[in-house]
Amino acid sequence: MSATKLLVLGIVHLSGGAHGYQVRSELQSWRAEIWAKIKPGSIYHALKKAAADGLLTEHAEPGNSGPERVLYRVTARGRDEIVELVRDGLRRTHDPTMLNASIAMLPMLTRTDAIAHVNERVARLEAELVEQAKWREHPNPDIPEHVRDQAELWAGHARTELEWAKSLSKRLAEGAYTMADDPGSWRTAP
Repeated sequence: MSATKLLVLGIVHLSGGAHGYQVRSELQSWRAEIWAKIKPGSIYHALKKAAADGLLTEHAEPGNSGPERVLYRVTARGRDEIVELVRDGLRRTHDPTMLNASIAMLPMLTRTDAIAHVNERVARLEAELVEQAKWREHPNPDIPEHVRDQAELWAGHARTELEWAKSLSKRLAEGAYTMADDPGSWRTAP
């Protein structure tokens, strides 16, 4: 739910206000159903839940020759929640869906904040690789061989992700992306 919540809040914020259909269309154009596992119904549920939690406001508007539509806008609390969810997704390992959502909303952080949280991910991945190496060097003989072999896959994923995270940190330090503290940032959306 956190990835859906983050993306829904982020799209509403970036739009300066949006209807549920607009949020759904935007996420579909990003192909979020693939990399964030978002289902259309979960978008509407996330909008309603975020409004109930005070992260969004709801404004009824006349529909185009139909029922009223609801326009959602992000509250200050909602903006704070976006930032916290992005930070959490960058730090947390073993949750690719949340990482993907956090990368999609990365420019909501200041440059320094983004680098710090990506570097925290780097440190966690490095520590995990050390632990995995110890486990693989001295495997429990009671663990099936195919499970021990699976550890090689886990380590390969972690090494690839570590390389990617180090590269992202470097690119951010070199000025990649328009971040929240840069002129023209997404965070300054009305």
